[in-house]
Amino acid sequence: MTETKSEPPRHVTLDLIRKRSEHNERLVSNLEEIALHQEELQAIGPVLPRACGSSLRILLLQNNVISRLDPKEMKFFKQLEYLNLALNNIQVVEGIGHLEFLNKLDLTLNFISIDRLEESLECLSQMRSLRELFFMGNPCMNPQRGGFDKERGRMYVIAKLPQLEFLDGEAITRSQRLRARQRIVDLEEQLQRLAMIYRESLQNVVKFQRKDRLGEKELTSHCPEDRVKMSDELAKQKAEKDQNERANQPKFKNEKEIEQDQLQAVEKARKREEKGEIKQCNEGRWEFWFDEEKKPGHLILGVGVQKHLSSSLIDVDVHPTFVSVVIKSKVLRVKLPIEVKAGQCTAQRITTTGHLMITMPKCDDSKPVLKSEARDSTSSKKNVVDAPTPSFSRRKCLQQELVLDAMENFTGTVRLKGIVNTNDTIEDECIGLNKVRIDMVEKSTKQKSENCEVLTIESCRNVKMRKDGGEEEEDDDDDDLPPPLL
Repeated sequence: MTETKSEPPRHVTLDLIRKRSEHNERLVSNLEEIALHQEELQAIGPVLPRACGSSLRILLLQNNVISRLDPKEMKFFKQLEYLNLALNNIQVVEGIGHLEFLNKLDLTLNFISIDRLEESLECLSQMRSLRELFFMGNPCMNPQRGGFDKERGRMYVIAKLPQLEFLDGEAITRSQRLRARQRIVDLEEQLQRLAMIYRESLQNVVKFQRKDRLGEKELTSHCPEDRVKMSDELAKQKAEKDQNERANQPKFKNEKEIEQDQLQAVEKARKREEKGEIKQCNEGRWEFWFDEEKKPGHLILGVGVQKHLSSSLIDVDVHPTFVSVVIKSKVLRVKLPIEVKAGQCTAQRITTTGHLMITMPKCDDSKPVLKSEARDSTSSKKNVVDAPTPSFSRRKCLQQELVLDAMENFTGTVRLKGIVNTNDTIEDECIGLNKVRIDMVEKSTKQKSENCEVLTIESCRNVKMRKDGGEEEEDDDDDDLPPPLL
């Protein structure tokens, strides 16, 4: 027969403590409160007591499957004031009688049976500071599961724990204490009878499986074994989910791994350059530029490196015709516009920006290298600035073309005196002005092809003459028309 190794119980780990201590900046040594509910824990374990047991004041462990409190683990919680163990598998209270500062204890919905009630209350009676207790939902307080009814169970707990002030959220009155002391003998006799009946019922229990009428799923009962099975399934699902999330998360390299990648990239680049395979590349997409005006007779190569990047991750190799820089495992190889003295080059970083500046003395500094390129760049910028922008409408562009064509046909000066007749009406003046302009447009359109479109003049200029001063007043309605020819 092959023996199957039982898995160790799920307990609190250091990673879980740090995960649940975000309110304390993930500091464990001075942690005073921690919530570890719904973590499918089967035991507290040795990590939590030794990590922060001496400073913890509030410990929340509800909705787990903890079945027992180990005295060796609970002895470290000397400052504990509130302990929540609701919705667990505790069958007997033990190991917490030495907690002298514990004033609130929650044991709701556990499995403390009637035959272990007396033992549990003896442990709780040792805690002098205990003022509030939650005990509802246990089999010892349920008559259908072999326990006391609500009233007698409450009276028995009050009689055994005289230091209590609240039980199940209700204040304990003086009359209740007196009545419990008077009936303590009857309650103890009833407890013994109920405990004997409960033990006999456990021996006569027949194990069987019940199946649902609608399917083959087994019905589960409220017992520690079924809760442990459900907890195991939930723990497996959470473990698979965490594993998938970790697999999808990006892997961050530590300093040693980054340095090893840097050394490997430098060796690979230098071997390739020794073979003569020199090709320009910019794997890291670094911004770089050349400058020869700051220091005459030298060519300066600037690389836009991040300010906080360590200089140990930068390797520079200068050759007479090219420069090879390895920055954080990324290669930047640039051919130089002129031959330089590789043995006299220097590499420095600017403290304010972190940029890398490589200063290389020229072999022949008689001719500047970058001036022609600079001129080309400036001229191209001027051409871009002087280029017409599409801000004019189509109608205005056509008007400008027509005016330019008309100006090319007419040469010399035009005398305007006598064109406008002051004795005629305003309508005759507008008609005469329109005739002059129409003649100009006709002469300009005859030189174009027959498929050109003819622009019609939609409005005319209204000219008003003042009789007194003889001055002309022009309307602003015809701003879109071309200016008159002079």
